[in-house]
Amino acid sequence: MNTKNEMLNTFIANSLYSATVDKKKLAFIFSAIIDYANKTGKSIKSLHILEVGCGSGGITIPLTTLGCQIRAFDLDRDAIGRIQSIALQNNLQNLVVSVDDGQNFFDDQHYDIVIASEVFEHVMMPELLAESIVKRMLDGGYLIVTTPNGFGPWELFNRINITIYLKKWNFIRRIFRKPLYKKGSGVDHCQFYTQSRLVRLFTAHQLKLVKSANSDFILSIFGRLLKKNPFLGKLDTKVADVLPAWAVSGWYFVFILAPDHK
Repeated sequence: MNTKNEMLNTFIANSLYSATVDKKKLAFIFSAIIDYANKTGKSIKSLHILEVGCGSGGITIPLTTLGCQIRAFDLDRDAIGRIQSIALQNNLQNLVVSVDDGQNFFDDQHYDIVIASEVFEHVMMPELLAESIVKRMLDGGYLIVTTPNGFGPWELFNRINITIYLKKWNFIRRIFRKPLYKKGSGVDHCQFYTQSRLVRLFTAHQLKLVKSANSDFILSIFGRLLKKNPFLGKLDTKVADVLPAWAVSGWYFVFILAPDHK
């Protein structure tokens, strides 16, 4: 039987992510899944996990290594196509992916764990998404959320980054024959959370905060090369661990759905 450390190493090794902060996020998600299995007495392979806004599979593919049943979806057809190609190449029998919208996604399954990583900052009506997610959760199920600090170093840097504004300028987009920009289209951030606002969003839907952690500090604003530097990445994430929540670039959360939520 694989040890917990061996499972974690396999989990991270199967991700598309390479930056230290992304590996830290994967370790947090893995730990939450193990914690849920231990507290409920369920085997990991018996779990049903839903990933909302799965993107290109940076979390989705590692989840399949746990042997549990994975359901994932995203609005981006190209991203879903990439996951489907990986699943086909690796004969992943425990994964179902589709193009869907989180606010009206429906299937007949209720899930032990729902993951929404870097999703809630992109949606115009987060309350509707939270409500939709709760409907898909088992009583006592876990919701794992990761999101940027809306007023942290990363988001503040983006506020003054002129290239971000130029990418949204439809005059330029027309010149390069790009689809016109629309706020809340999924690419940009249209929600800027404080930690207290985000927690209130979920507690309003009978979700109780179980655990939280800081992601990184300032390294992300210096570009991909520095972000992927192992030494600097580890230093940056370690600094974030000891800083107050308001000073860091992002957070990780675990919420539990109260059994008497209905």
